[in-house]
Amino acid sequence: MTLLRQLLIAVFALLLLVFAGSVAISVGNTRSYLDAQLRSHAQDAATSLGLSLSASVADNDRATLEAMVDALFDSGYYQTVRIVDTAGTELLRREQAVRFEDVPAWFVRLLPLHTPLGEAMLMSGWRQLGRVQVTSNPGYAYLELWRTTRDSVGLFALVAALAVALAVIGVNIILRPLRAIEAQAIAIAEREFPLLEDLPRTRELRRVVEAMNQMSRKVKQMLDEQIALGERLREKAYRDPVTGLGNRALFEQDLQHLLDSTEEHFRGALVLVQLRDFKRYNETHGYSAGDELLRQAAAVLREASAEFRPHCLARLGGADFGLLVPRSGDDELAALGEALSQALARLYERGLTADADVGHIGMAVRTGNEDARQLLSRADAALRQAQTSAGNAWQLARDEMAPRPRPASAWRNLIGDCLARGQLALYAQPVVRPGDPQMVVHHEVLLRLPTDEGLLPAGGVMPMAERLGLASAIDRAVITALLARVKPSDNARHFAVNLSPSSLADAQFHGWLLAKLEQRPHLAGNLSFELPEYGASRQLPALRELIGALAKRGYGVGLDHFGRGFNPLGYLSGLKLAYLKVDGRYVHALAQDADSRYFVSTLREIAHGLDCLLIAEAVEDAEQLAAVSELRLDGAQGYHLAQPRAL
Repeated sequence: MTLLRQLLIAVFALLLLVFAGSVAISVGNTRSYLDAQLRSHAQDAATSLGLSLSASVADNDRATLEAMVDALFDSGYYQTVRIVDTAGTELLRREQAVRFEDVPAWFVRLLPLHTPLGEAMLMSGWRQLGRVQVTSNPGYAYLELWRTTRDSVGLFALVAALAVALAVIGVNIILRPLRAIEAQAIAIAEREFPLLEDLPRTRELRRVVEAMNQMSRKVKQMLDEQIALGERLREKAYRDPVTGLGNRALFEQDLQHLLDSTEEHFRGALVLVQLRDFKRYNETHGYSAGDELLRQAAAVLREASAEFRPHCLARLGGADFGLLVPRSGDDELAALGEALSQALARLYERGLTADADVGHIGMAVRTGNEDARQLLSRADAALRQAQTSAGNAWQLARDEMAPRPRPASAWRNLIGDCLARGQLALYAQPVVRPGDPQMVVHHEVLLRLPTDEGLLPAGGVMPMAERLGLASAIDRAVITALLARVKPSDNARHFAVNLSPSSLADAQFHGWLLAKLEQRPHLAGNLSFELPEYGASRQLPALRELIGALAKRGYGVGLDHFGRGFNPLGYLSGLKLAYLKVDGRYVHALAQDADSRYFVSTLREIAHGLDCLLIAEAVEDAEQLAAVSELRLDGAQGYHLAQPRAL
């Protein structure tokens, strides 16, 4: 019950109590007064008749007796008039029925009036002749009592209506700051931190508003400080201070995670880029110029590789750079090599180097089960080979025994055929509580694409699908297949479906998705969607719009692979996410690397401050699970906990 309703009930109850008391007193006093009036009226009439009729009774003049009694009785104010002699014999009687015109019968029964008998003696000298008995008619008294009561109730109703109206207006005015405080508290719970500028005049309410404003500032300040701390930790541990790219530690963690992760299914290329004679450049031009050359080199490499959506671009130390790009065909690898070569040439064109031979590029494609050391060794050999050829040359280390990567055209045909035939395989992997693996947070829906190599995980498909513009079509097919396969008995299971950055940017996909979900309203609360953080963070307006539209329908949104890029963390506070999944590169190093532990711990505090869960993805061994449990994360997912199972 609202406070307004409670106050109105209290006001009305108080008015009712006052009314009941005032009416009871007023009616009681009126009734007593009317009782006294009836008694006095009857007695006065009896006394008057006694004096007037004594001579007529003594002379036995009946005609005069009747005339005088009738004259009094016909006025209508009397119920009975009796004249009796001393022996009790009735000499004359006049009586009329009591009528209660315009007075309800229930009112008469509720408030009965006494009709006392007025008596007077008939005397002839000292001799008693008889008695006169008069009873007043109570009808007029009842009418007066009814009118008094009715007018009192009417006046109360008018006063009560006016009081309630004034109370509603007054209470609304008084409670307006409380409503604003309520809205502010709800906004704080929803990870927004508004301030109430319009302070109420009431001293107590003003203090409450000021306290709420102070709390909003403090909570926002604490959250901002945690976010800033997380960004500083990540910058210090994993970002090169000169170029702004990732550092060697980040590159090695990312490479090891990609090679160890089954879901990532990394069969991509490791690329090494080295600027030529950088030590001599520093000695000749100075370290400031050397740093500027590194910054410019990082910029052109970032620009040249953007189309290929690298997993990681990092400075490995000195003038060495490393890239990890998704699996590509020979034509894409050649395009990447040419793009990087032209990027190096631009440094000379800008006058940053005196020699057109700026650097060299070595590439190695992981096609089998090579470990990080073997892959780096092959890429380094390709780099040395490129250094013996022309300036800005690139070289690909080939494994003649390994099968050739599919070209883009073959990928397009493969994905198109699977979509046309509906041959996408859906698997589900549970996310569980680290301390209680039996408690499932949700099941992530995973894609498998049938190929001549077997079922290919999404990590080996989606990078190429994004490049070919087919990612949104795959998302539609996965969602359609999932909705068709989910049975009413599965409503107790919560599914999380991956969406691609291409779908996030597609307004038509948004409309299609919402229409699909409206056809299955019973899934609300049992279905959520997650997007990769590195793609979603670049499309914040579309992300906010999608989160808002899904939240209205009861669906949550999370971000996975969180922390893969160096995006500022401040954007999280306005998104109202359900959960974050820490990228596997941090989870992989969690047991050994103190920086990863500190960063994930800070990220947990940020997530909990935003009222969302923090989940560790790619937990692949007991050591990693122990670290996740120690850091009190809300969920864990990986092959060590549970293998994906076909839906």
